Amino acid sequence: MKRILIFTFAAMLMAFPANADSARVGITGSLATIDSTVKDDIDSNGTTDTTKDISNDVAYGSIFLEMSKDLGNMTLTYGVDLIPFSAEFDSRSTTQSSLKTKNDGAASSGTNRGTVDISRHLTFYVQPGYDVGEFTVFGTLGYVTADADANGSSVSSSNLDKTLSLDGYKLGIGVVKDFGGTFVKLEYAETDYDDISVTTSNNTKITADIDNATTSLSVGRSF
Repeated sequence: MKRILIFTFAAMLMAFPANADSARVGITGSLATIDSTVKDDIDSNGTTDTTKDISNDVAYGSIFLEMSKDLGNMTLTYGVDLIPFSAEFDSRSTTQSSLKTKNDGAASSGTNRGTVDISRHLTFYVQPGYDVGEFTVFGTLGYVTADADANGSSVSSSNLDKTLSLDGYKLGIGVVKDFGGTFVKLEYAETDYDDISVTTSNNTKITADIDNATTSLSVGRSF
């Protein structure tokens, strides 16, 4: 399904220039609040579960390419946005008591630690807009895909290092002002990512539900 969505949007983006009135490129600076709910099924014993809510404030940059079609008082824009570096979305730790040790099965305690680093973060989006005076008000509907590198350690299992696919959907609203070849765009958007989960060698299942609320400022050029 992921490949079908990416292929379909890429085909639309490639076909759109034939009818587009302008191509636009630019850079974006974003301030984001990333809220996550992380759940552990420790030792898979059915009796010990931990839940932790995490909120991280991060800043990052991205680059974008988009095509825009003028429809009178309206515009229709297709685009793709890339975060060209990795960022830490999640970092958490929790204390665990375990009956599983390598030698004699005696009880032990320690700390489970984990991080999720995101890379190759792509957003494919469409933005219908409506002219209001000197500004254009627009909405954003986007599909997001990225690689999630999960790293962790557990008191009762070996270290974990796994790459997962992180997908989600983006909804936003914003305003753009054209300065004759140069434009400035301000947007607020929320991204709801699909849950991701990993299982350690002792069958401890860790599941993360990640949401992202972002305020972004973009500057670009039209051609």
